[in-house]
This record gives sequence, C-alpha cells and structure tokens, in this order.
Amino acid sequence: MNEDQRTAGVDLADRGKDKDYAIVINGELAVVPHEVVSYVDVVEIAYPEQSDPNTTYTVTFRKAQGPRHEGVLVEGQTVTVKHKGTVFNVTATNKS
Repeated sequence: MNEDQRTAGVDLADRGKDKDYAIVINGELAVVPHEVVSYVDVVEIAYPEQSDPNTTYTVTFRKAQGPRHEGVLVEGQTVTVKHKGTVFNVTATNKS
C-alpha cells in the first residue's frame, strides 16, 4: 500500500464521523466540537457576557450519553453529550 492509499483510507474512514455535537442550551441550539462538555463550557455559552463574581449558575441537563442521562452539573464536573439532542438549562442567580 502506498502513501496515497493510506491517506485515502483515513479520509474515507473519517468521512462518516460527525465531529460536531448539537446541544440545546436554554432553548437555543449550540454546536460544540467535543463530546465531553464541562460546567464552565455550558455557562460560557449560555451567558457569554456575564462576568459578575456575585452571580452563581444552576445547570441541569437531560438526554445525555450514559451513565448519567440527566441531573445537575456543578462547577468542576463534565457530562458526555449525544451527537444531537442533549438539553441544558442554565439559570443565573445573584448572591445576596
């Protein structure tokens, strides 16, 4: 097998793989490039302009890849999403 054949084989093998993951955050479609999404990733997509240190976020999810299909995501945690359809709800709350 020459180099062109090896390269063509890799391209053909990768062609069928979708590398983007379509998730829904607060009712809006978002596309992420990886299947493991962190609390910070979700919050930054939901509230890109928010930087107030007195704001906390509650993140819930459903329709995720197993073993946790639904639950609450807290700072420092990650969740594995499906290629399409994992849903997140992010609520901002001011500390008082």
